[in-house]
Amino acid sequence: MKERIAAVDALVDNATCVISASDAAILEIVAKTVQSGVSATFYVSRSQASAINAWYWSPDRRRRLGLEEVPPEELTRIEQELGLVDVVHFSNRLPCEKCGHVYGAYEFLQQGLQGHGRATVEAVMAMKNASLVRVNPSEVPVCPNCGETIPPGESAAVRRPIDIHYYSGPGPYAGCCRPE
Repeated sequence: MKERIAAVDALVDNATCVISASDAAILEIVAKTVQSGVSATFYVSRSQASAINAWYWSPDRRRRLGLEEVPPEELTRIEQELGLVDVVHFSNRLPCEKCGHVYGAYEFLQQGLQGHGRATVEAVMAMKNASLVRVNPSEVPVCPNCGETIPPGESAAVRRPIDIHYYSGPGPYAGCCRPE
């Protein structure tokens, strides 16, 4: 227990908040954060991530936002070219209005590796007990083909929900949530 308290103390020293609460309380906190529009990252237990995804990614919401299972050939490309295995299960696909390239799970992970670095992505994927849940993430999809934001124009905060890239994954990288 002493080591756990020391780990909490170290996290708080780096301007991080640690919350210990019931699964229901964590789900309520995440849900309120989604609706608030505030950007936050939650590191939660696997069971809490499953509950968040079950609440957020209802079949109706997945259908409205165009979230589909990532095709096997795209999963193979992610594994072979990016070296990432079992990272994203669901993603929507956004066409670039300038060049027509489609931004999906592969492009999202490619952009994540470029923006955060391989070491950070691999550290998240190596988590055995925790899952990362992004709420109202601020990243804007960028077309790897022409460099334009997808879709071009206003910031992601004022785009229609259908114009934003959504994703959901298993295990350590549970995905994202935004208000509709």
